[in-house]
Amino acid sequence: MTNQGMLVCSFNMKKRFSRGEENTYSLNHSYQTDNEENPIAFENAMEMFRKFCLANVTLSDDERKKKVFAIKEGTIREAQEATFTAMSFVVKSGSYGIEGDITDKVTQEVKYHRNEEEPDVKEFFCVVYIPLDVGGLEIKKGILVFQSIGNYGVKTITTDRMRAFFAGIDLTFETRGVSVSTFIEKLIQQGSMYKLTLIRNSLSRNGADNMLITTGREEQVYIHPTLLPEWQLKMLTMFRKADETGLIEIPESDDYDDISIQFKLGDKKRTVRLRNLEKLSIVEDIPSEIIQTRNPDMVISYMLSTADAYKEHMVWGNRSDI
Repeated sequence: MTNQGMLVCSFNMKKRFSRGEENTYSLNHSYQTDNEENPIAFENAMEMFRKFCLANVTLSDDERKKKVFAIKEGTIREAQEATFTAMSFVVKSGSYGIEGDITDKVTQEVKYHRNEEEPDVKEFFCVVYIPLDVGGLEIKKGILVFQSIGNYGVKTITTDRMRAFFAGIDLTFETRGVSVSTFIEKLIQQGSMYKLTLIRNSLSRNGADNMLITTGREEQVYIHPTLLPEWQLKMLTMFRKADETGLIEIPESDDYDDISIQFKLGDKKRTVRLRNLEKLSIVEDIPSEIIQTRNPDMVISYMLSTADAYKEHMVWGNRSDI
């Protein structure tokens, strides 16, 4: 069975060519473009995503990247819950430019020859999750969850199309990774951590060696580690700090300069480094028992529950009553 996963990221929208948090759009509020002759109004961000989907039901072609993209017609589904709103839809996308034979692996009979102009189009679920405002808290950040199938995914092409759409209504659409510390905490709870490495950059005793470069590196490696509660809390605190502020702070009392965590997702191993978080995309496995049901509703429900779990560890917006 092909491995299936989810790529999770957060998003926000800001008035184009503006700076400062005060210009970040509150996702549950109405919005209108500044065009006085032909203003475009939206009730909230979810209506924007609905219009984005409807504007992309026809398969479009990016000839430079040799990829096609569309939102499958009739797949848009919306949900209104007590604490959030959500939308799911199916993205159709694929690449072309390489000839190939569709071959029966048992009989080795060529069933079809695909030419360079025929894209291999696959379908992927996507979920948009936006918490509702609570009290004086205006929500300015939401979550996107993209299904991945094996080595294939649609996060990049979909967010590129979203940026183009939102630019057309004078908004800059931005995405970034969600809480890495939450992801690591889940890995620890599931026992998926394979290797923990404490890294120390070791300087040469010869001062002349250190004038231009740092020489040597020392690593302490622990396979299938079981962490003491206090050390686990300390490590997660460092990752949370990096999540929230972008600053990497390792206590001066610790005799290491970086932390590397290798974990298993299905049959694959991935590595997270504390000092390299900005390059990480969170990809979680969809449990095999859910995939085996072949029930789209269960896959979407699991993607939605994953977004709901991440919301507890994110800074969502600003209070309007302070």
